[in-house]
Amino acid sequence: MRHRRRQRRSNSRIVKGNGPLLTANEKFHFASALRRSMLRTMFSLNPSCAYPHLRGSAAICRWLAVAFLLAFAVMARGSTPNLDDLSNDTLGRWLSVMPENGVILDIDEARRMQAMGAFQAATSTVPKFGIGAPPLWVHLQVNNTARITTERRLQLEVSWLDRIDVYHLHGHELLERWRAGDREPNLQHPLPGLGYVFDLLLPPGVNDLYLRIETLDPLLVPLRLLDELSAETLQRQYDYGYGLFYGFLLALIAYNAMLCVGLRERGYLDYVLYLGSFLLLHVAYSGHGYSSLWPQHSLAQQYVFPLLMLAFGCSGLRFASGFLELRLHAPNTHRIIHALMALAIFGITLATAAGRQQHAVLVAFLFVLAFSLAKVWIGVSTVQHGRDAGWYFLSAAVAAMAGVATTALAVWHGLPYSAPAFHAAGWGIVIEGILFALALAYRMRQYQQARQQAEALARIDPLTGLLNRRAFIEQAMPLWNNARRNDRPLAVLMTDIDHFKEVNDTYGHAVGDEVLTAISRLLADACRGSDVAARWGGEEN
Repeated sequence: MRHRRRQRRSNSRIVKGNGPLLTANEKFHFASALRRSMLRTMFSLNPSCAYPHLRGSAAICRWLAVAFLLAFAVMARGSTPNLDDLSNDTLGRWLSVMPENGVILDIDEARRMQAMGAFQAATSTVPKFGIGAPPLWVHLQVNNTARITTERRLQLEVSWLDRIDVYHLHGHELLERWRAGDREPNLQHPLPGLGYVFDLLLPPGVNDLYLRIETLDPLLVPLRLLDELSAETLQRQYDYGYGLFYGFLLALIAYNAMLCVGLRERGYLDYVLYLGSFLLLHVAYSGHGYSSLWPQHSLAQQYVFPLLMLAFGCSGLRFASGFLELRLHAPNTHRIIHALMALAIFGITLATAAGRQQHAVLVAFLFVLAFSLAKVWIGVSTVQHGRDAGWYFLSAAVAAMAGVATTALAVWHGLPYSAPAFHAAGWGIVIEGILFALALAYRMRQYQQARQQAEALARIDPLTGLLNRRAFIEQAMPLWNNARRNDRPLAVLMTDIDHFKEVNDTYGHAVGDEVLTAISRLLADACRGSDVAARWGGEEN
């Protein structure tokens, strides 16, 4: 009877660890089977224990078995982490999760489900459940071994979650509850760059934290439990990182905007729009937008991500088309990317108008991934056509694609989530911006060389290689004025080829051109460095 009562009491407890959850009932049966197996093994290995007259040895074997089982039980209970032993990394290995199955649960029902073993151990450091996942319950149990209440910061580093309910229990007592999210303006807002932050007071003993998370955007749980010093250090790192990143982007936008105003080229305007849309997108998904720019517009917060992702992709494709002049050099590619843009605009606009946030987000993620691949494809195609600017564009496109795809797949599906992966898109765009700045500088050099070449051709006679009349006047006039002002001698020698028309008529214009070229070469060779040789005109002059 005592054994049955102990077994019934143990059924309400869950043993958590890195593997699947075990109820205490399962632990009891497992321990019993392990004890029987070990005792059989020990008796078979020690024949003396099988004889009644060697009861002392048998007792020693039994005591060893009991000691082993006690150690096993201690190890099982030790799966609840001590508060001081937790690192500053994400807590996925200590979490157990349970998606709701179409029925909204309150905290009492969630605790009963947890006692029944419905929660499963998380399989990664940051559990991810994709776009449009059902509401998720998360359980974290920590043991405060100190004798005093300890302060900790619970940090959920995602800013786009619709609704978060956090429950702090000590034993059966509910100590505190928080409501956060971006579905309603009166809910707790995220902190810029940090996500949702909850300050805890953990009394001595075992503390249970339950979170109910609901969103139609990508659902992931990058959860940390930090002390004051670690929280301040992490916040300082994020502040410096965001300051450096936003400062670079704003400087790049200002630089290209000034070039656009000064040179009046559409390519610079397209690049400004491209960088500006990504800057707004980054401000939105890092939490700076909802916490500072539109804190009272929860409806806008629901659709700002897909709309800004659409603007980012479309402006990037428009810039690529103009920068590489695809309309002239690759008309089929130009039509394909415009069809891709039109399809994305139609899909996201339709989903937004219908109030289908989940579908709008899904289309936006697919479009951004397609946009990243399309840029690389455009760069490869341009390089294959032998255009020098294609190498700059291809290098920049590969950097941006790697960053954007890494962030999208880390947040959605395909890659494990981490802080570097989450910020990869931003730094990929930074590298892309540097390479595009080099590409635009290369184009400027090409324009300057073309202009200088055109100016040189406009001043030189194409047949003889001498200066033409216009260039001669420009260079000779300062010499003439200087000679008059300083009363210095100046000589002008004009050479005329008599009867040159007869040469053309008799031997043809090709021979006449050779005569002009030969005489011009003789004159140029006879000139000193300060002399000016030019072709004034034809025989009629």
